Amino acid sequence: MQVNDSTTQQPKQRPDFSYADPECRRMVGLDDSPLDCPIRATRFKSQAAQTKQDKRLSLRQFADIIEKTDADSKGSLPWMKLAVFGDTPTPLRPRPDGSGRKTGNSLRHDANVIVVTGVEADYDAGKMSALEARQKLFEAGITGLIYDTPSSTPAHPRFRVLTPFSEELEPAERIRHMARLNGVLGGTLDDASFTLSQAYYFGNVTGRPRVATFLVEGTRYIDQADDLDATAIGKRGKTKTDDAGQEHGTFDEAAHLKAIWTGEIFHHAAIALAGHWSATDVSPVEAFTRLRAAFNMVPEEDRDARWAERFAELPDIIGFAFGKRAEEAFAERDLWTSLLNDEDVGEEDEIEGEETGRLSFISPNECSTSEHRHYVVKGLVAEGDIACIVGAPGVGKSLIAPRIGFAVAQGEPIFGMRTKQGGVFYVAAEDEHGMKARISALLAEHGEADAFKLVCGVSDLLSKGSADLLALRVAVKRERPALVLIDTLAMAFPGLEENTAEGMGRVVAAARGLTKWGAAVILIHHDTKDGASGLPRGHSVLNGALDVSLHLTKGEGGIVRGKLTKNRNGSCERDLAFAISTRALGTDGDGDAVTAALCKELDADAAPKTERMSASVEAAYSIFHDLLKTEGIVRNGQRGVREDSWRKACVDGRTVSAVENPDSRRKAFDRAVEKLMRTHKVEFKEGIYWLPDSSRGPAEDFTGAPEDDDDHDLV
Repeated sequence: MQVNDSTTQQPKQRPDFSYADPECRRMVGLDDSPLDCPIRATRFKSQAAQTKQDKRLSLRQFADIIEKTDADSKGSLPWMKLAVFGDTPTPLRPRPDGSGRKTGNSLRHDANVIVVTGVEADYDAGKMSALEARQKLFEAGITGLIYDTPSSTPAHPRFRVLTPFSEELEPAERIRHMARLNGVLGGTLDDASFTLSQAYYFGNVTGRPRVATFLVEGTRYIDQADDLDATAIGKRGKTKTDDAGQEHGTFDEAAHLKAIWTGEIFHHAAIALAGHWSATDVSPVEAFTRLRAAFNMVPEEDRDARWAERFAELPDIIGFAFGKRAEEAFAERDLWTSLLNDEDVGEEDEIEGEETGRLSFISPNECSTSEHRHYVVKGLVAEGDIACIVGAPGVGKSLIAPRIGFAVAQGEPIFGMRTKQGGVFYVAAEDEHGMKARISALLAEHGEADAFKLVCGVSDLLSKGSADLLALRVAVKRERPALVLIDTLAMAFPGLEENTAEGMGRVVAAARGLTKWGAAVILIHHDTKDGASGLPRGHSVLNGALDVSLHLTKGEGGIVRGKLTKNRNGSCERDLAFAISTRALGTDGDGDAVTAALCKELDADAAPKTERMSASVEAAYSIFHDLLKTEGIVRNGQRGVREDSWRKACVDGRTVSAVENPDSRRKAFDRAVEKLMRTHKVEFKEGIYWLPDSSRGPAEDFTGAPEDDDDHDLV
């Protein structure tokens, strides 16, 4: 929705300035609007700004582009800057988060600005609407463009302001005119707007309200409004008079810290503070500690998705401000784990003048008499933990998870471990209908569990200001459950960039936020593609933040085994095992039986151990199933493959054995078949190898899990 003050009813009290822009008038004609005067600008594909496009477009054209630009996420939107840049990038350097990735090679930096063609500013305070800002520009007679950001809401408006110059200016001139614009808007613009090379993304994000643009046809450009110097405002509300002779004021550290802990401004205040400290004697570790403390001063009930997103970005902010110093300072630290687990990352050296009242110093005797953490499942999950049940699709994650929750709700033992009875929230983000059937089966199998609540309707815990996350936090705070299970992570956090530290950081921050009132949180998530490591899929931020991780695999006879890969509450040697059974729930409208899958606990020692196939045996077995599809034989419901066909395919294909000698390859085939028969994968009759049970496919027979289908096909 584009709003143009030249075509709508004009606000009153417009100053009587004459329009004077000779260069523009000669270019486009005397009677043309200043909104149609071309301006040189630079478009960057993304925030990384490793490539650029030089543009010449009017404010009216840019407004049209803004409204027609769409992306799936904010990070995928392009950026625009009213300036011309050179071709000198910043140097590449490792990121300080220990990920091994590099940052840099950006063309958008102060030293690379050649000329500026206007000022752009960010409003994030959430009190003034874009329409109110348009009125202020109009009253000052300043030509400009205002556009919403995708995260703007009526309750907390956010927008960007662009005011072009009448001519191209030297980079040093920009800050003067930025202060003029800030004065026009009452000193409310974000400090980062004063950065010479600062640019902003533009456009719409899928799933959010369409952005609106507001054009202001002024009588002058901001560089022609010398009278505005009298009301110009620099950073954080400092005026020329207040600055005691300094052109743009001293740095107000207290104001920036206050902006964070009051929730007024997070991101840009943190950047400003980190940049200021990097120019002083403050170390990267101390700067990080101070920022973390400022964020933690925000009341828990006010820590929304916006807070979590900015909190997760603190390591990148420190890395950006301190560069190589940050890389060296955190070389031996898992910075993200320390951040998200709220662990101590301060320096060992004493910091003079710092208060220690917020710290506790406990003696060994006091440690020995301190209260033990309360368990939820003894030896497995404790109050305030973040845990994860990890496994391939179809392995049974969404069977064991509700079974554990049901046991906690009843206060009954599970897998030989005591539970502390308490409330349970089971967030069914993936398959509400299927989970209702499973809970019905658990009720029929184990009896009443009134403390168990299936939470339906959750579809997005990721977005900034997520209504689902807020509602869930409110419910957790009110009901104080002992356990919250989120099934699955992928569906509860749609659009999540799992392989980025920022993405997984937001997941952990959301989960950690749910533990503030004592609940443990269990996430249901897929493992890595090969499944061998037992790690959760995605960036290592998640695994680093976990207190407990349980990896599921399916083995002999369909037995599912759970291996603890991480356990801060006990030994990782504990072995869990269960079978997948079904429970009849009645009949449907056609009279057909309705059943639901159940997790049936087994004695781990009595359950058959999984005997992992070697690579050559797996290759032979895979070829066997390929042949079933192309030249398989079916008799009396059994499927089979002729011995000579299987042997020839394995010997010729060289995936069972790659040696040159054909006899050696035949012997490798014979050893593989012997192993498959010994483990009852195949049986031999009349020159044909058969599947022992024709109803079972290769996905179920393999030690690993199937490559497709999800856990919910088990209903």
